[in-house]
Amino acid sequence: MIVDAIPPQAWIALPLAVSALAPAAYVWRYFTHGLKPRDITLPPEDLSWKSGRHLLFCLASLTGLLAIGGFAFTEWAEDFARSEWLAPALLGAVGSYALGTVVPGWRNGEIRPLIRGSSRSYSRAEQPRRYWASLIWNGAIGLALTVGSLGIVYGNTKPACDYNGDEEELFEAVATCNAMLADHDLDVEKRADLLGDRGRVHHRLGNNHLALLDYSKAIELEPGDSYALFNRALIHRELRDLPNAIEDLDASLAIRPENDRAYLERGLANLDLGRFEEAVEDFTLLHNRVPDHPYALANRGLAYAWMDDELNAQNDFDRVGKNQPGWVVVLHGKAVLARNRQKHRESIDYLSQALEIDPDDYFALRLRADAYWEIGENDLARDDDDRSIALEAGN
Repeated sequence: MIVDAIPPQAWIALPLAVSALAPAAYVWRYFTHGLKPRDITLPPEDLSWKSGRHLLFCLASLTGLLAIGGFAFTEWAEDFARSEWLAPALLGAVGSYALGTVVPGWRNGEIRPLIRGSSRSYSRAEQPRRYWASLIWNGAIGLALTVGSLGIVYGNTKPACDYNGDEEELFEAVATCNAMLADHDLDVEKRADLLGDRGRVHHRLGNNHLALLDYSKAIELEPGDSYALFNRALIHRELRDLPNAIEDLDASLAIRPENDRAYLERGLANLDLGRFEEAVEDFTLLHNRVPDHPYALANRGLAYAWMDDELNAQNDFDRVGKNQPGWVVVLHGKAVLARNRQKHRESIDYLSQALEIDPDDYFALRLRADAYWEIGENDLARDDDDRSIALEAGN
């Protein structure tokens, strides 16, 4: 997205630059005024706008803004710009400034409306309608932004049953979920939602069995929750319970057929089960829905390779670019085709290319170990077996 491409410092520097316009304009006008010869035939000039006190105020403001601008290009500022505190800080700053114009405007009988910028002010004596409209406008804007800022701060600090955050925040979220679920007056829909949220927290923490229990309880309460069914299917896949994963994906897609990822996950589960025709069907459905999906053709080609359908497999592989995410799957499929022809050296070459891209590629290690055993290179076969066993144990 375009917003993501904007440097984080820009989100701090931009409001600073806008805030500096008015004091900078005043300082410039103050020091440049009178440099040009004045026509002495004209009436005496009104210099009431010239104020040494206001000049000092503007210079102090510019100094402060420059200091903050320098801070904006430090690593601490970048962290702040990416944090959840940037929005309330900006809203609070603008809101405080807007409210800060109301009291002086009331006392002095003159105010500059924010909607018109800072270049023109209205006097209570000379322009009462515009003065009162500006006073009310600045107060309303300031109050709204300040309340919005405080609301965001409250939302950021209030404990929530939320699955976004680091590990410490996730443990806090579990405690919050537990406390919220202890409320016996929750309606069925809210309890199901909270169970689903806690399931996602457990999943993020790697507690798959606890996540599975939460999703199952949520589905008992709301059998038509396609999201809970899909998420439970992911847990089943990770636990290698593929039949139940497919069953949940079938149910989820029956409710929400537009979930493209569910077709991919079901195809992968069918592939792992050796149900290659069903896998081809799922990957074809995905390809028809999302023609540029990076994994649809690659995985369909892999399914064709396991079926020893070299023509269709190669047709799919030829349509996947080398730099696309699905290229590793293509290398797997080419290795399977070579294996089917007993070309073990060629299969090893493809799998080694895959491992250069991802050294923890479990599939490539297992298949390459088998190829090494076939050609009698037992030490290399054992090395790959040991690495794949270690990866499996780590999961």
